[in-house]
Amino acid sequence: MCSVSEDEPKVAVEELRRNREVGSGRWLFGWHIQNLTEQPINFLAARCPHEKFRSDERIFDPPLHATAGNNATIEMSVLCDEPAGTIVENAFLILLVEWLEASWRLFVRFRVTINQQGEPETATELITTQRVGFSRVG
Repeated sequence: MCSVSEDEPKVAVEELRRNREVGSGRWLFGWHIQNLTEQPINFLAARCPHEKFRSDERIFDPPLHATAGNNATIEMSVLCDEPAGTIVENAFLILLVEWLEASWRLFVRFRVTINQQGEPETATELITTQRVGFSRVG
């Protein structure tokens, strides 16, 4: 019997909801993060660094936990105050996770489309991973 070796954490990300925060250009997003591996993943922190789709870093204390094949929901307050019809390319949700006793960064690349009601909608385009310390930078 052949066994498949997992060499990095794998997730799927889908937008669950977004609600405008009163009196600001901020939105409360909820994303469904599915653990696609056979090992648990702990979500330690998240941030959105794009100029037109940004948030402060959010540290999860205690960490969010997704067992093998299961899900976690991450909620973030994101500043996105662009006019209807705008498309924001290369927006990211960067997740710091612990998986198999190692720290990893998951880079979730979004295409953000501002719909005709002025609401930002995220669509996941690509998810890449990098082990923390890989380039000798923490």
